[in-house]
Amino acid sequence: MHIARALVLAVAGMTAASGVVAADGVALAAQSAATGDTAVDASGHSIDVSALAQRLRSARHVLLGEVHDDAVQHRLRAAVLKALLADGRPSWVVFEQIDREHNAAVAHAARDTEAVITAGQLNRKAWAWPLHRPLFDAALAAGATVVGGNLSRAEAGRVVSGGVAQAPAELQRWLAAPATTSAESSREWTSAQDAELRRQVDEGHCGALPAAMIGTMALAQRARDAALAAAMMAAPPGARVVLIAGNGHVRRDIGVPHYLAAAQAGDIVSIGFLERGPDGATRADGPYDEAWFTAPVERPDPCASFRPPGASGSQ
Repeated sequence: MHIARALVLAVAGMTAASGVVAADGVALAAQSAATGDTAVDASGHSIDVSALAQRLRSARHVLLGEVHDDAVQHRLRAAVLKALLADGRPSWVVFEQIDREHNAAVAHAARDTEAVITAGQLNRKAWAWPLHRPLFDAALAAGATVVGGNLSRAEAGRVVSGGVAQAPAELQRWLAAPATTSAESSREWTSAQDAELRRQVDEGHCGALPAAMIGTMALAQRARDAALAAAMMAAPPGARVVLIAGNGHVRRDIGVPHYLAAAQAGDIVSIGFLERGPDGATRADGPYDEAWFTAPVERPDPCASFRPPGASGSQ
């Protein structure tokens, strides 16, 4: 099936009447037309899905973000992935959910989702498995090469405790300190980027991190992004490469695209999959090439665990 038509069907499924609608063989939780999922460009204008499909098809590096616990987003992205891979172009799919140290085992595993995630030692509890199953199913069914791209917890821990010198050697060139003056090119990490990443780390930990840890945690996040970029760039010439990762990793300014650009990798398209605000607003939390909004998921207060027992969440 032509990718544009497949994606149109996927979106049609998401905006149909309430119920479960199958689009390209992937079951999608449908939303009502009034509150249907909305794809918008960087300026906030609605996207022509056919045009987006063509853009994705021609790109070498496609980055699909996520809110990790949003099942609807995973099913929607699986439909996008299946449609994208249907053209038969040799493709790699790099998963944040698998550490790169397990890639040899993944390569030798049977072409079966359970076999792959077992070989890749995916942390089922941490990733609330099987939320990501539709994406693995889509990649394997299409014949794509599945690759882990994340740093292990041990590797990230060494960066937190020892700084750049303890990062994997092949990543150290990308982890230089922020430029003290205006960056000469997009390859340099700037003080503005560093400040934004530190803000994200602080907010992501609900303001509970000691000030001294924010910088080291931000450096570990940079190392993860550099590792994911390196995994993408390891694909053979001519292959399409798709990254499945959290929205923070696919941001154009401080995520994986920065390191792809630093390595002079081109043809990059990053899509953030975001949730609408309580008022239905479609406000992006950072720069992406496109943003795709879904209904918000009800979840417990993520900051509750950072507060002492009995403390109120109000400010």
